[in-house]
Amino acid sequence: MDKKNETTPPGAGPKPLLDGLQTALDASIAAAYRVFGAYRAPAGLLDVCTACCMNAALEREMRRNPLRTLTTRHFYEYNDSAKSAVQPADEIKYLLPRLLELLVQGARLHHSTELYLDRVGRCEPGAFSARERQALQDVALAHFALGLEQWAEPDQGVFQNDDAFTVLLMWDHAGVDLAPLLDHWLACDSDSSALHYVEASYWGFVLNGQQIGGAFSKDRPRYREAVEHWLTAPEHQDRFTARLLQMMDRRPAGGWLPPGTQECGCRSTLTDRIDAVFDTIAR
Repeated sequence: MDKKNETTPPGAGPKPLLDGLQTALDASIAAAYRVFGAYRAPAGLLDVCTACCMNAALEREMRRNPLRTLTTRHFYEYNDSAKSAVQPADEIKYLLPRLLELLVQGARLHHSTELYLDRVGRCEPGAFSARERQALQDVALAHFALGLEQWAEPDQGVFQNDDAFTVLLMWDHAGVDLAPLLDHWLACDSDSSALHYVEASYWGFVLNGQQIGGAFSKDRPRYREAVEHWLTAPEHQDRFTARLLQMMDRRPAGGWLPPGTQECGCRSTLTDRIDAVFDTIAR
């Protein structure tokens, strides 16, 4: 692939686009508070273990303090606690707006990103109304759309340095329909979204024998099948092949790494990864 040097910041999206996406995300969180606002805090113990998993004072605070005052620590211990296989839907739906708000602010809500919203997906089938499912879907799409445009500042972006497939798997654990998120990604024209495609595809697909891997996807065959189909559809591969060619034609002089980022040098450079993904999808 030909590479021409330019001086534009690597992967930086236009500010009006980023501002618009942030506004849409903020609006989706506000809508979630409205949609789930009728639910009340449980009167008794939450679905946690206070004997060894969660601090008892934090558990009480989650029921007694105003919802919007709950912190990352509350939800981290709540998510990390032993829990029932099937989750109490009313409890989850009461807490969900604040959980989503912290998530989109970049909070660390579990030791593994993929499980931030695992409790949501463990509610009984049919527990969420169509309106409630749509509110969750809207947050997922707004969050994913913004993250795809934030390559230039990964530490400050909503993906928090996770790759896009990790984020998709997180939303899959919540029961979100991934098709609108994948359709949006396919339609994106930005260098940032193409660079996210390279990183996610290389680490999560190319290096895994062109199969979707990962410890938290082993028991989620529908997730793996959906993403693999999206990656291997010929028309999708043609689209990303063309986008990578266009992107590399305007390669910045300093490369595509975000400003101040250093290659770790342990396995591959970003240029190596771009070339490997291109060779995988080009026909």
